[in-house]
Amino acid sequence: MAFSQNIPALPASRQASSIPALPSSNIGPFHYLRPGRSALPAVKPGERVMLTLESPGGSFRLTRAQLLALPTMRYTTEQPQLHRTYTYEGVPLRDLARLGGFAGKDLRVYASNGFMTVIRASDYLNTPMMLAHTASGKPIPVLEKGPLTIVIPKDASQLPARLYSRYWVWYAVKISPAP
Repeated sequence: MAFSQNIPALPASRQASSIPALPSSNIGPFHYLRPGRSALPAVKPGERVMLTLESPGGSFRLTRAQLLALPTMRYTTEQPQLHRTYTYEGVPLRDLARLGGFAGKDLRVYASNGFMTVIRASDYLNTPMMLAHTASGKPIPVLEKGPLTIVIPKDASQLPARLYSRYWVWYAVKISPAP
């Protein structure tokens, strides 16, 4: 469903410039392809809202153009349901939690098909999990679990599939803090 409503600009404290890529030196598992832009682009008439960040302080609706303006990382991993390897690009979950005003809290991630999972803060803060918007250089089609999907790096020692497969959420539409 396309939303054509006017979406207010995010407050200055929640603009892309307020969530610089962390850490800026790319130390540890977080390696950024590019930092966030200084400001999120304005919503164009008829532009589709792809993700809602919902917190007690309010909701922020983000379009694809706005997601592309946020800090971005890239890595290659296998999509476990499709058994195909992609090079994904997207926004680290820790940066989205910061933008939503609920950094450090467990996250609830909702899919358009009714699926919901909780991602522990200790996992998304220490592992470069992302909300991917691009796979192998292209927007992710619905048949390949898009347009937005939560991606986790392939690291069997830290993230065994039997415990972490529920973190792969495709058709993601909303992220909020878990109660």
